[in-house]
Amino acid sequence: MFWSIRFIVFWGVWLIWADKSRWREIVPVCIFACLLGSLTDTLVHYYPLWFYEASLWVEWNDDLSVYPVVVYLFIQWLPQDRKLSNMLLYWFCWTLLAIAIEWVHLRLGYMSYPTGEWNLLLSYIADWLLFTIFYKYHQIFNGGLGAPAFVKQPLNRQF
Repeated sequence: MFWSIRFIVFWGVWLIWADKSRWREIVPVCIFACLLGSLTDTLVHYYPLWFYEASLWVEWNDDLSVYPVVVYLFIQWLPQDRKLSNMLLYWFCWTLLAIAIEWVHLRLGYMSYPTGEWNLLLSYIADWLLFTIFYKYHQIFNGGLGAPAFVKQPLNRQF
């Protein structure tokens, strides 16, 4: 029941606050986040650094609700003024939100670190890395600095 409610809440948040007019720009980053989530789900299946209830629904719930919604809103609300101080504050807020979500899962018993090799601090550090990767992915594939030439030039589709 917890997982179903969480799924509905996350997509409800997206329905209320997402700027749907930007979906073509942001959805590729969300798909990338889902793929990374699926990859980590596969890895922790064989090397359990963290553990959720063992069901396919739980893994898909993360991959199809938390990851795309959080990443969509993260990219959507990037500060206009991209000064280092603004970006660090922005990252801090989003990583704090991400770690708070994980902490709730831990406290309610829906998640655990069975081997003791992973902890909340490592998750927090990983969140900083992940948000940086998502930002760079978005920046590169939307014509930002460092984008490959084929990305910067619009496709000329004449039929």
